[in-house]
Amino acid sequence: MEQKSKAGSFYLAGIGLAVALVGAVFVYLLWASYSQAKATREWKETPCLVIISKVNERSEKHITKEFSWRVEYLYDVDGKSYSSKFYRPRAAKWGSSMQEVEALIKKYPEGGKAICFVNPANPKQAILAHDSKAAGYSIWFPMLFVVGGLGITIKALIGLKPC
Repeated sequence: MEQKSKAGSFYLAGIGLAVALVGAVFVYLLWASYSQAKATREWKETPCLVIISKVNERSEKHITKEFSWRVEYLYDVDGKSYSSKFYRPRAAKWGSSMQEVEALIKKYPEGGKAICFVNPANPKQAILAHDSKAAGYSIWFPMLFVVGGLGITIKALIGLKPC
């Protein structure tokens, strides 16, 4: 009977560790997203000139059309010219809403002036808009899994009796 109890305790401890590990992975991913979004807010505002602003389209058999926005802009830092193709730090997203793309084209027309944000440590990096910091505000939720999983593990291991 005691053997069964130890096996059950180890099983429960393993489940607790698995829950804590999954929570920790999500905490890390949310923190990385928040940190990147926060870091770009320190980048230098720089005037830029939009040279490309158009719709990208893709469609495959039996799939509705998807759209994304293609942008490229020029900017100067310390007398050197650079170009960037990034709206936000993350890659361009595809979606089914042509209205979103049209709104971006209207906001950033070809030949139009805009403000971009340039990484002072690497002027080759620039964006037109920041990512949301919302990931940092929701990090508490996966932390519940870390704390709960560790609590389950500790409780299961405390319940073990020495041989």
